[in-house]
Amino acid sequence: MRQDPIPAAVADRLSDAARRLRAARRSALDRVAVEETEWEYAGRTWSWPAGEARTYFRELAPGEREVLDELTAALGEHRSPDETGSGAESRAEVVGVGTGRVAVAIPGAVGEGPSASDGERSEATDGDALVAKLARYGPSAEMGDGRPQNRRERRIWSAVESHPFLPVLDGDADGDWIAMPRADVPPAEAVREAALDRVRSALAPHRDRFHFDELKPENVGAYRDRYWVVDYGRPAGEPLFAEPPDASAGETAEPPRGETGENRQDRSDEN
Repeated sequence: MRQDPIPAAVADRLSDAARRLRAARRSALDRVAVEETEWEYAGRTWSWPAGEARTYFRELAPGEREVLDELTAALGEHRSPDETGSGAESRAEVVGVGTGRVAVAIPGAVGEGPSASDGERSEATDGDALVAKLARYGPSAEMGDGRPQNRRERRIWSAVESHPFLPVLDGDADGDWIAMPRADVPPAEAVREAALDRVRSALAPHRDRFHFDELKPENVGAYRDRYWVVDYGRPAGEPLFAEPPDASAGETAEPPRGETGENRQDRSDEN
C-alpha cells in the first residue's frame, strides 16, 4: 500500500530530535556514578549502566525533556492555520515514554489509511493525527535502544501490510523514528477483554512475527473502527510467558461503533 511520506521539513525535525534525544540520554548515563550491574534472568545475563536502580530506564533523562519540548513547539509551527479535519484540533505533544522510545503526537496527517478490510481501499486519512516514535539511547535492544524496534516494525509492516499491525507510514532508514496513525489506547474498559481476544486471534497467523507477552492493553488501540497492535517491535521468542493462540484461529477485530477507546494516545512501552 502506497503511503505519502512525512513532509521533508517535519522529517528533518524528527531526525534531528531523535539524534539529540539519544545524545542527551547517553550523556546523562555517563554522569551517573554507579557501577554497571549485571543480573541473571530467563537464562541470560542482563546489564544496565546505572545499576539495579536502572536510572533513566523509563523516566526521561536530563536533557531529553528539553529536546522534546523544542520538538513539539517546532511541530506546532508546521500546522497550517486553515487545517481541517479531526487532526486540526490535535496538538503536538509527548503521549508516551517507554524504555526505548518516546511517542510524540503530530497534528495533521499525510498519506492513506489502512484498508477497512483486506483488499479494500479506505478513504484518505487527511486530517487524522499521527504519532512519531523516536528512538532513545540504550546499550542494547533489550536495555533501551529503540532503533532496532523501529526497524523491526518497518520490516513487519512492509512484509504484511495488513491488520492487525498498525501501519508504519514513514520512517528514518536507521530507525531513529517511525510514524504511525494515532490510535485510541487502551481500549475502553467495557470492551477491553473482548478487544484483546480479537486481536490475539487476528495475530494467530503471525506467531513468528509477534511476541505474545506484548499483547496487553497499552499496546492495543482503536483506529478507524478496528483494533490494532500499536507496538510490535519486540522480536518473537523466549522468554515467553503468554501462550499464543492456535494458529488455526482467526477473527476480525472490529470494535462496536462508539466504544473504540478511552484516551487518544500511543504508548511506547518497550521491554
